[in-house]
Amino acid sequence: MVLNSSFFKTLNIKFLVGLGLFCVLAAIVNNLRAPEDKSVEWIGGQEVLEKLE
Repeated sequence: MVLNSSFFKTLNIKFLVGLGLFCVLAAIVNNLRAPEDKSVEWIGGQEVLEKLE
């Protein structure tokens, strides 16, 4: 699929940036409202589980 220049002319960059910021804000609010056992750790990695033998 080849994208032509008319596609980029119709692409609304402000809308996409606004949508991205809204998604980030919604994720932060959702993480703050979630119970401690279901919240996501933002800084650092996920807890590494031990391998089953």
